Amino acid sequence: MVNSTWTYNHITCLWGATDKTHIVYPPCDVTEFLTVPLSDDKTKPKQILSLGQFRPEKDHPLQLKAFCKFLSTVDSSKKSEFTLVLAGSCRHEEDQARVKGLQELAKELGIEESVEFRLNIPFAELKQLLFDSMISLHTMWNEHFGICVVEGMAAGTVMLAHDSGGPKLDIVVQHGNKPTGFLASDEDSYAAAMKTIFEMSSVERLEMRENARQSISRFSEEEFETVFLLLCEPLLRQLSVN
Repeated sequence: MVNSTWTYNHITCLWGATDKTHIVYPPCDVTEFLTVPLSDDKTKPKQILSLGQFRPEKDHPLQLKAFCKFLSTVDSSKKSEFTLVLAGSCRHEEDQARVKGLQELAKELGIEESVEFRLNIPFAELKQLLFDSMISLHTMWNEHFGICVVEGMAAGTVMLAHDSGGPKLDIVVQHGNKPTGFLASDEDSYAAAMKTIFEMSSVERLEMRENARQSISRFSEEEFETVFLLLCEPLLRQLSVN
């Protein structure tokens, strides 16, 4: 069993066992994020939230640079309306040093007044941050699945994720009748997507947010249990015969 299409492609390339490899999405318990009904986001602050541990592969520098590029397209009188919040856990001194480096980068870019860092916050505060944000930002390249992407969609933010791995192949639908978010891969495409999202009408954003929330039922604990047991059943039957 593999957790995404990306992992499926990787494993079958290595092992060649396409007939014995099955995608089973990880169980995402987003019950707490579904408690708030979706509504017009006109009163929401123009806030972008990045949620994830401060690890190198999360590529927080890309987030800061893309946000800086986006702000360069905003009228100077309105730049103060936009905020980027980087929230996540610091595991040790290396992570703390990494955060300090990010703070210095924000200062170098001249956007330190528009960037907030929230470290090791409790779940209640994290949940409120999601509800208060208009965009959820994800920049990790080739993440196998992306539970934080599912959480952002469940909480009613507009998802802006990396155009690779699980977010691209399994979670975010960018085109078609029911798009559920946006995908980007570099500073320019992320900045352009931020601009597009903020310029959408609240009705357009609400439609996308509703599409996103409806789409994540396939990642529920119930769906995981059903598929997991279905795949285990023939194995258990074979064991009982033997």
